Amino acid sequence: MAKLQTLAPRPIEPTAAYENAHQISRDLLQHIELQLDRMIRPDNKALRWTHLRALNLINAQLSEVAALVDETNNARN
Repeated sequence: MAKLQTLAPRPIEPTAAYENAHQISRDLLQHIELQLDRMIRPDNKALRWTHLRALNLINAQLSEVAALVDETNNARN
């Protein structure tokens, strides 16, 4: 019976995956910025409380993201 030979596993390097994830983050930030620029303006007569609620939810989530980035970078406010 022939002995099965296996290759030694190559160590996984995170560099390429990190660079890809970093670029995705930057693309998402650019998209968010463009969408924020398109949001209803404060002087628009169609402005409603639902717009403010949505913006407050966005700010809460962005605040969580900012805190995670700070934590990842070991930053302290």
